[in-house]
Parts: sequence; C-alpha cells; structure tokens
Amino acid sequence: MFYTYDIFNDALRLKDIIDGFFDDAPGSTGREFPLVNIYEKDDTVTIKALMPGVKSEDLNIELAGESLIISGERKSDYTESPYVRKERSFGAFKKSVRIPWAVNPDTIKAGLNRGILTLTLDKSEDAKPRKITIN
Repeated sequence: MFYTYDIFNDALRLKDIIDGFFDDAPGSTGREFPLVNIYEKDDTVTIKALMPGVKSEDLNIELAGESLIISGERKSDYTESPYVRKERSFGAFKKSVRIPWAVNPDTIKAGLNRGILTLTLDKSEDAKPRKITIN
C-alpha cells in the first residue's frame, strides 16, 4: 500500500489544533457574541439574540442591504474588589447577520427583555410568494 505525503493535510491539522486552543480558552464560547436564532413564519422574520447584561442604550441596530448589524458594548461590572474567577467577557461587539429575505425597513420592531433582544421584520412585498395563474 502506498501512502502519499501531502503537506497541506498537516497545515489543515495544525489550523484545527490552533482553532481548538482558542475556542477552549477561558471566557471563550467558541462563537461570536451575540448568539442569534432566526425564525420565519408566514410573512414575518423574527430574530432573537442573547444579550445578558446589555442595556438597550448600549445597543445599535442597523439594516444595511441584506445584513442586519448588531453592535454595542457589554460594560464591565468590575468593582473595587478583584475577580476570584472571570469567565464572562466585556467590551465592544459587532455582529452582522444576513437576512435571506427582502424586508420592509419601515416596520422593524425591536425589544429587549430579560437579556433577549427580539427583532421582528416584515417581509417586503417582493419577497412574499405569489400565486401564478395558468392560462
């Protein structure tokens, strides 16, 4: 049996090892903050993002083309006494989420309740399915 050596396989293995190291680092979730779920029902798109400890005045939400951009800052709750253990991260964040449907920007609703940001977007008339009659 012949085995051919490919240096690119070693490079890919090294990349996986390095990615795993940073994903498993203390305070890292291995995912980009905030974590987002997107739901579609009829003519409405609902986006829910986990925002624990973030106040509405520290958030900025923009619709740019097909992308919804959520940015803001998680402010530190550090007081005079130092941490014994710190797993939560603080600071500025920015996440772009592609919306696979055209939406009406005038009807977007946003609410922040108990650490969950809920955005409700109505599909535009162009994105709604149309019945085609056969002649």
